[in-house]
Amino acid sequence: MYNITKELLSKKDERYRLFHTKLVPDTKYEIIGVRVPEIRKTVKNTVSDEEIYSFLRSEHHYYEEYMAHGLVIAEKIRETDRIYTFLNEFLPKIDNWAICDTVATSLKQLAKNKNLLLKNIKIWINSDCVYTVRFAVVCLLSYFTDKEYTDGTIKAVSTIKTDEYYINMAIAWLYSVILVKNYDGIIGLLESKTLPQFIQNKTIDKARDSYRIDKIKKEYLKTLKI
Repeated sequence: MYNITKELLSKKDERYRLFHTKLVPDTKYEIIGVRVPEIRKTVKNTVSDEEIYSFLRSEHHYYEEYMAHGLVIAEKIRETDRIYTFLNEFLPKIDNWAICDTVATSLKQLAKNKNLLLKNIKIWINSDCVYTVRFAVVCLLSYFTDKEYTDGTIKAVSTIKTDEYYINMAIAWLYSVILVKNYDGIIGLLESKTLPQFIQNKTIDKARDSYRIDKIKKEYLKTLKI
């Protein structure tokens, strides 16, 4: 057993396990019951350089091991080409939104080379795996929502045609973030009412929950629901 697995098992919180199991009903992996900050701490303090590559090439049993696996890639590997290699091997193993989003928002090193990251996002976005597509959308949300990227980001997600709940929720989340950062750059899309009903309405709901959008705009957004 890897040191990281032993450490995760030692941090088991049964009450949290029961709570978190309800949040990720789609995962097939057994949940120990360890909070994400504790998993990050375990990755930072427990995974030795000698253990890293062996751990990344192994199959896991626990949900938290897969979460740690993704965080090891994002936070412990330094060579960009190796990060992408391990990431592409890992993405098909993601089976829930929590691991997907936590790892996608942790790729600070890859975000230093936006062009290369965007090139890979465009590949992931065409995947047949639900959570690989969501991963791509959350990467766009995390690193490509500033004004200079608005048009390209909207164009990238416009190619996604699916009824998958977790993908469409991520798209709505992405659009709502763009509304906050570049309202004028995306409001025309909502006014056209060409988005799928679910995405249009969820985007508006999420935007109206934001304290960074003023009351007048929130009331106007409400009129754009389908």
